[in-house]
Amino acid sequence: MIWLIAAVGLAAVVVIAFVSVGIAVGRLEQETAPSVYRLAEAVEYVADRLPDEVTARISYDDVRTVLSWHLDWFAAVGLATSHGQELGDPAVAVGDMAVADTGAACDAVVARSLEEGGPDPVDVVCILEAQLAYLAEIGAVSAGEPPA
Repeated sequence: MIWLIAAVGLAAVVVIAFVSVGIAVGRLEQETAPSVYRLAEAVEYVADRLPDEVTARISYDDVRTVLSWHLDWFAAVGLATSHGQELGDPAVAVGDMAVADTGAACDAVVARSLEEGGPDPVDVVCILEAQLAYLAEIGAVSAGEPPA
């Protein structure tokens, strides 16, 4: 009789454990992992993927400057935060997601480059396109279509 009670107790513990693990896995499956942006890695990634015509005109410092301006824009619209903070504000929220307007970002960075005597606008656009590929690779942006 004691073996039957022990077996039923053990079975109950195992079932509770499996259900708890299943619930935790389901909850974690729906959460997005935080993306960590490292400027040095981004500069290397972007510089390696620029067309030869662009790399003939700009330096690594130019790439770093443009990427920093892009990050400044992300911070200004509430899309870049310190660890643990919520992303976005009502201006960039679509449903429960924060969405960046890549056209507005590009316009802002090109305007800043023109104001501060930075790289040519064509070079800036090439840098930003490679930057978006880097952001997609680290999981910071979706590679798919933006939500409507």
